[in-house]
Amino acid sequence: MSDLITEALSARLEAVGAVPMAQDLYAGVGPDFYERLVGADRAEIREVLALARDSAGPILDVAAGSGRLTIPLVRSGKRVTAMDLSDDMLSHLRRALPDHAALDCVVADMRDFSLGRLYDLIVIGATSITLLDRAGRSGLYASVRRHLSDGGVFAFTVAGGDAADSLTVSRDHEIGVPGAEGQETYLFSQQLDHDGAARVVNWVRASDLVAGAEVTVLTSRLQVLSQEMLSREVVEAGFAPPAVSPVRTSHGVEILLLMTLLAELRRETPGDASD
Repeated sequence: MSDLITEALSARLEAVGAVPMAQDLYAGVGPDFYERLVGADRAEIREVLALARDSAGPILDVAAGSGRLTIPLVRSGKRVTAMDLSDDMLSHLRRALPDHAALDCVVADMRDFSLGRLYDLIVIGATSITLLDRAGRSGLYASVRRHLSDGGVFAFTVAGGDAADSLTVSRDHEIGVPGAEGQETYLFSQQLDHDGAARVVNWVRASDLVAGAEVTVLTSRLQVLSQEMLSREVVEAGFAPPAVSPVRTSHGVEILLLMTLLAELRRETPGDASD
C-alpha cells in the first residue's frame, strides 16, 4: 500500500481495475476540489471576525489557503497577510481579491517563516495545525513568537467533542461535493496509523472508478491532536495558558478555538521579526 492511499481505497480501486494516482490535496487539481469541499463553510468566521474587531494592527492568516478566513477579514476593513505553503491555494484568493490594497499573499512554510513585521492577531483556521508533526508545531510556535506583538492574540482551532472522536477511527463513506453540474459523489477514506498519532485521508470521485482508468486520489496526512495536548505545547513554547471556547458549525460539528498571548513581553523591536 502507498503510504498516501488507504488500504480500503486501494482494495476498492483494485476491485474495479483502476490505477490510483496520488495527488496532494493542496497542489495541482487539489485546490479546486478543496474550495468546492469547504468554500461554503462559515465555521470559525464569526469568531475570528470578533477577535479582529479588537485588533488595531495587521493580521496574519497562517495556512490561509483559498481565503476562507482572509476574505471576510479584508472585507471587514483589516490589513491581512495571507500565508500558505501552496501557491496553487493562494491563487484562488488572488482571484477573489485581485490587487486588493489591504491584502498581502506570501508563499511560506508555517513551520519556519520570517515576514519582517509584528502582528496583533495571528490565526490558523480549519484545524490546519493538524498538518504539522511535533517538530513542525515547535517551529510554528517559535515563528509565531517572533511575529506576535505584545498583547497580540494567537488563535487556532482543533476538533472537539464528537468531531474529535471521529478522527480516531478508520472509516469510509460517500460524500456529496458541489460541482459544475450539481452535486458530485466522492468516496472518502480515512486510515489511522498503527500508533493512532496520525491519519491518512483520501478523496476520489466515484464516477472515476472505471476499469483501466488512472484515477486521481487526493490525499493528505494529518496529526490526531487534542486541545489538552496543544494547550500544554503552547505553554511550554512560551505562551500563556490558552482560553478555549467551542465553535459550532452549521452541521453541529464541534470545533474548539484556542486563544493565547505571549507569556512575557518581547525584548525585540519590530524589525527583529525578520531575524
